Amino acid sequence: MEQEVKDIIIKYGRDILCSDTFLAAFDQSHHYKTTVGDHTLEVTAEAVKFCLRHNLTDENTLSNVVTACLCHDMSLIGREDKYSSNFETLRQHPGHSAEIYTDLTGEAEERVLDAIHSHMFPLTRKIPKHREGWILTLADKISASTDLLNIQSVAPEEREDLLKQAASQPDDR
Repeated sequence: MEQEVKDIIIKYGRDILCSDTFLAAFDQSHHYKTTVGDHTLEVTAEAVKFCLRHNLTDENTLSNVVTACLCHDMSLIGREDKYSSNFETLRQHPGHSAEIYTDLTGEAEERVLDAIHSHMFPLTRKIPKHREGWILTLADKISASTDLLNIQSVAPEEREDLLKQAASQPDDR
């Protein structure tokens, strides 16, 4: 992962990255071959790279994209206790992840909420209303595909370095 991508993720997601909730995501399996935490970092890195490629680098867009990406699957932690089936997980986890986002950050940014609620499109009927939602949806599908192919776009060493950098820096949003 390029340092520029790490810096953006840390700048806008430091508090989430350092939270006990996010760190617990590395203990929850996901897509049979990875963890919620690793998948989430891959989604976030993919989304930030998309923003950089397409000059979507204003503060609001980057903040919203990073926040939505980091929170989009947080309700999957402990999923066996919450959801009775994969279908129930598919339908309900976006709404529950949005609740975790508001609890975790104390925010309720409409574009972040929309992105989290709609990230399962087209598997659900909730269509993204804003570009942040489309970016998250695209990055999530790319990451899920590489997860299933057992291709890691964020190596474990890169993950550890990112989390260490985040923990050592003040939130300078």
